[in-house]
Order: sequence, then C-alpha cells, then structure tokens
Amino acid sequence: MPMMLPTVLRNLLDGPATRLYPIQVRESFQNARGHVVFNDDKCTLCSVCALRCPADAISIDKENKTLSFHPARCIVCEVCVLGCPSDAIDLIYKWRPPFSRKPVEVHEARGKKPRTPM
Repeated sequence: MPMMLPTVLRNLLDGPATRLYPIQVRESFQNARGHVVFNDDKCTLCSVCALRCPADAISIDKENKTLSFHPARCIVCEVCVLGCPSDAIDLIYKWRPPFSRKPVEVHEARGKKPRTPM
C-alpha cells in the first residue's frame, strides 16, 4: 500500500488525462476522413459514383433524376470523390454528428447533361 501512495497522489494532482468532451471539442486534423457532400448543381447523374462505391451507399434513379445517399453505409473511402467526372462530390474534413436512425439523403440533380464527343 505505501508503494502506491506516490502514484495515487500524482493522479489526484495532475487532473484528467482525457479531454472533457462536451466542453473541449477536438478540432479535426488535416486530411482526416470526415464525410461526403454532394453538389446538386454539378451532378449529371452519370452513375460513376454509384458504380465505384464499394459500400453500395450511393444509388441513382435516372427516371426521377435523384441520387440517394446512405451515410450510415459510407466508409469514406473517397473513391466516389476521385471518380466523379463533374466534381459534384466533395470530402469535408469534419466528422458528421452521430445519428440514432439510419438517414437517407435524397439529392435532385440539377446539373447539365454531359456532352457526348462527336
């Protein structure tokens, strides 16, 4: 017991070793994988992102001109961002707040159709 006394006193006087989360929020570091954001004005519904997504988090309905994104399935691998020919997908370096239900984001594409080469 006397051997532990210096350790106990040091732990009491040093304070907490962890961050007090709700009060002290950690800033995300550079190149952290945050979450994916879609730009409806640039999207042409080419479906490259849906074909490349390994988690099947993106689905495209060309009849209704909508893109459905399941953020709970997304593994933030950045494959859809790198594959988008119209730069309609961005990666934000801030983490998404936690959610209790699995949401589905539905985006209506308003971008111009890609031109076909002659």
